[in-house]
Amino acid sequence: MEEFINSVESNRKFYKSKLNIVLIVAASILGAGLICLLIGIIFSNFYLVLIFFIALIVAAITYGAGYSLYNKKYLNTFKKDLETKAIEANYGKDYFYDPNKGIDFDSIYESRCVNKPDEYFSKKYFSSSRDGLFFVSSNYELNFIHYTTDSDGNTKKTVNHYNGRFVKFDFPRNLNTFLSIIEKYSKDEMIKDPRIGDKIEFEFMEFNDKFTVKCNDQLKANYIITPQVQCNLVDFDKAFKSDLIVCFIDKSAYVFMHEYIEKMPLGIYKEFNKKVFDSYANEFIIPLLLIDALDLNNDKFINTNLK
Repeated sequence: MEEFINSVESNRKFYKSKLNIVLIVAASILGAGLICLLIGIIFSNFYLVLIFFIALIVAAITYGAGYSLYNKKYLNTFKKDLETKAIEANYGKDYFYDPNKGIDFDSIYESRCVNKPDEYFSKKYFSSSRDGLFFVSSNYELNFIHYTTDSDGNTKKTVNHYNGRFVKFDFPRNLNTFLSIIEKYSKDEMIKDPRIGDKIEFEFMEFNDKFTVKCNDQLKANYIITPQVQCNLVDFDKAFKSDLIVCFIDKSAYVFMHEYIEKMPLGIYKEFNKKVFDSYANEFIIPLLLIDALDLNNDKFINTNLK
C-alpha cells in the first residue's frame, strides 16, 4: 500500500511540474496583455486594450487545456488500480468485485426497511467472507417520482434521489427473530418503519437518543444489542457521515448507510496520501468494521449448536 501511495504521489508531482510550465507560459501571456492594457489606457489606444482581452482569453485557454491534459494523464496512471489496491490491502485475493454490477432490489427490500421506488439502480458489487460470515455490499440509488398539476393544467415531474451503501451479512445460526435499528433522523420517503415488534429502550441514553429499536422479542433484543454494541454503533455513526439502519432477520443482518458520503476528491493539486487512499478503502473496510461493531463474529451468530 505504501509503495502504491508513494508511486501515485511521485507521478502527481511529475505532471504538476509539467503543468507549472504551462502556468508560467499562461502567466507570461497575461503579463504581456496587462502591459498592453496599461499602455493602451495611458495613450487611449483601443487596439492595445483589445490585445489585452485577446491575451486574457489565450492565457485562460492555454492553462485550461494544460490542466485538462496533465490532470487526466495523472489520474490515468493509477485510477483504474485504486479500488483494487484498496480492496487487496484488507482482503488479499479473497473477494469478488464488479464496479458495474449491483445487488438486486429484492435483496434490499427483504429487509422490510425500505419502500418500493419507481426506479432502482445499483453498482459496485462487492462480496467476501470473514470469520464464518459471508457478506455482499453495493451502492444503491432509489428514485421516487412525483407528478403535480397546477391550476392551468401543466404537469410537473419531480424525482427524489436517495443514495447510500448497503451491506448484507449471512451468518450460520438462525436467531428466529426480527429486530430493527433505525436512526431517528432517517425520515425521508425511502425509509419504511417495519412496524414489527415493540419499541425497546436501553440504559445507554445516547444510543436511545440516536436510534429507534423495535423487536418482537425483548430478551433477544438485549441479547443482540449488548451495551458494547450500543457504544460501537454510536461510535460508528459518528465516524461515517450517513443515516444508519440495521435490521436483523433470522440468519441475516441488513445494513443501510443512507446518504453515505464516501470519497475525497482526486486532482493534480491535491496531495495523494494515506488519508486520501483510506477514503477510497473505507467503503470496502465498512463490512469488517460492521462485523466488529455488531459483534457478528460472536458465538451467538456463528455457533449453530447454541439454543
